[in-house]
Amino acid sequence: MPEVIIIGAGPAGLTAAFKLKQKKIDVLVLEAQDLPGGNIKTISERGFLMETGPHTFMGTNEFIFKLVDELGLANSLEPASPAANNRYIFRDGKLMPLPTGLVPFLKTPLLSAKAKMRLTLEPFIPNGAQPMETAWEFFCRRFGEEAATYIMSPFISGIYAGNAKILGARASFPKFWNFERESGSMILGAAKFMWRKNRRLAEEGVKPKKGLFSFKQGLGTLTSKLAQELKGSVITGASAEKIYRQNGKFLVKTQSSEFSAPVIIVATPPNKTADILGDFLPEVSANLKSIPMAPVALLHWSLAGNGFPAGFGFLMPRLYDLRVLGTLFPSQLFSNRAPQGINLFASFYSGMLDPAAVNLSDEKLEKILIKEHKIIFGKDINAHEILKILRYQAAIPQLLPDHPEKISAVLGELKKTPGLFLAGNYLTGVGLEHAVQNGYAAAAEVEKFLSVREEIK
Repeated sequence: MPEVIIIGAGPAGLTAAFKLKQKKIDVLVLEAQDLPGGNIKTISERGFLMETGPHTFMGTNEFIFKLVDELGLANSLEPASPAANNRYIFRDGKLMPLPTGLVPFLKTPLLSAKAKMRLTLEPFIPNGAQPMETAWEFFCRRFGEEAATYIMSPFISGIYAGNAKILGARASFPKFWNFERESGSMILGAAKFMWRKNRRLAEEGVKPKKGLFSFKQGLGTLTSKLAQELKGSVITGASAEKIYRQNGKFLVKTQSSEFSAPVIIVATPPNKTADILGDFLPEVSANLKSIPMAPVALLHWSLAGNGFPAGFGFLMPRLYDLRVLGTLFPSQLFSNRAPQGINLFASFYSGMLDPAAVNLSDEKLEKILIKEHKIIFGKDINAHEILKILRYQAAIPQLLPDHPEKISAVLGELKKTPGLFLAGNYLTGVGLEHAVQNGYAAAAEVEKFLSVREEIK
């Protein structure tokens, strides 16, 4: 019998299992899908490398780089090309670069002169941080409505596939919200934060990394390596249905088997976690069920030729009769993503403001994709080399204004059930870095629990 069962082999569950195995703790991971990795996988097909979820992570993500070092993957890292610095917003019928410096900011047609002036006044706007403020209210208050419309709202669509008018500022952008609360300004707070962080890293002898990163063979390298390190400890095709408590141990029931252990980590998305815990902890289940999940359709497609903008990709404000949330340009960011002379794109559809799109037929999605990108790129689009459509009915947790209170209530209830822990990006954010960090945290909690348990014995 294992000491710990982990339900879910996404990045959070795999990280927790890896850390526990390092401590010589016997772990068993149960994964519903046929392959471990959750939404962090890389598909190799006909010379293309296509991600099933995120495409990059930031150089500032300390826990990801810590994990990379522990896995011996440093030589597999690949920094994004300089083109990654170019990001675009669609406005007035064309793609406009997002300014990255003072002179480009002054010259950009992306914002009116009035909007630029309003944005520069941010450090002088009174501190008005409110716990239940939406992201839309927060960014409008700090930067003005035009900047919120053309910069921050598309940014929110890109991260959350969400609606800025329902997401919580404190929950979805805690750093930004705390910058204002602690410094009276988001801009000044960010500057102070970076100064303190760089000072801390310098004292620790760590040289901060800049820019975006992936791996030479895609982000799936990370989860594949974790699964490889856990070989023999991961059972795939084992969907956990319910958890029970019996004789001081937890029983996990799957479709065909039962497994038991004194400790459980549930590292599945909130909707699935709610189902698993429904009979056992109904209050926890109710809170987790109330977290909305955005649907997403991810379309990988490719075109031959030149004439496309060089950059990371573009985002679409929710103002136009265009359904795409945004499109990334993976083959411009990293090598080996597409055959020579071919451009690989990754377009995102659906989300909270267009939930029906995820269920459109392949033919309908393809038709919309081509029609819209002809408009966006301002050129005819010839036949694509590849089209791969991935659908996720519940892809990204939506952190509403009361999300911190929900999670606090959930964790409070879990304290009444010693040996049961949660891991997952929905606890503190939705990025890969949040999932990895939560995996580290869950492993540390379990190690401490087992240590105290052993002392009591």
